[in-house]
Amino acid sequence: MSRPYRVTFGSGAFLLGATITVLLFGFPHGATGYVFGILAALLLGMPLALATGMLMRPVRDQWLHIVATGGVGLVTGFLTLLFLTGTHWHSMWGLVLWTGFCAAVGRLAVVGLVDTHDDSELTEHVGPTPDGRIVP
Repeated sequence: MSRPYRVTFGSGAFLLGATITVLLFGFPHGATGYVFGILAALLLGMPLALATGMLMRPVRDQWLHIVATGGVGLVTGFLTLLFLTGTHWHSMWGLVLWTGFCAAVGRLAVVGLVDTHDDSELTEHVGPTPDGRIVP
């Protein structure tokens, strides 16, 4: 499988985005928000965000990365509230939206730290070329 583009950033950018997400999430909720934000981020949010980031590596558009990370935040918020409140999570649905928003802002904050690699220049072309030759 050929992947002409690859989007990467290091662990420092990942941790910076996670820190911004947790700080933004906890700001209106105080100490309780920070405690739950850190726990939810460490146990669920960061692993899901890392898995999503790995799946999104061939996608060059940064806005899609931000939307996907916001979706991870929504899933994290929903599962955390479902765990904490059981079937009464709907009474706090605003926290689910807030979690998704915070995750998207955290990812948006590190857009400038992203490296986009174009591997097509580094790999030999295999298959038909524009002039009709076939390269094995």
